[in-house]
Amino acid sequence: MGIQIVSVIGNATKDAEKKVSKDGISYVSFRIAVSGVGESATFYNIVVFGHYGEAIQPLITKGREVFVSGRLQVSEQGYISIVADHVELLRYPKTKTKEEEKEPLPKEAKPAKTK
Repeated sequence: MGIQIVSVIGNATKDAEKKVSKDGISYVSFRIAVSGVGESATFYNIVVFGHYGEAIQPLITKGREVFVSGRLQVSEQGYISIVADHVELLRYPKTKTKEEEKEPLPKEAKPAKTK
């Protein structure tokens, strides 16, 4: 008998979605992107079952950094997912300040000088 544990830290690529399986079991799914310095990103599908998933679903938003620990699961189609036992919410995505939200006018659109 073996044991398989996977732990990753990454950013959610979109908001988590609540779903119900064919068997009537509720779960939450989301996807995270994990990248190292100078490496391309690796994407993981994350599945969290039951009340735990329902509790964290509104907190997993696009860009949110999360730590996920669980086991690997391969679907019949060959998709690899992590069935999470533990999800830890880390940093929120950076938000723009009010100054950053204001886009500067292009040079052509600057108001003309009056005499």
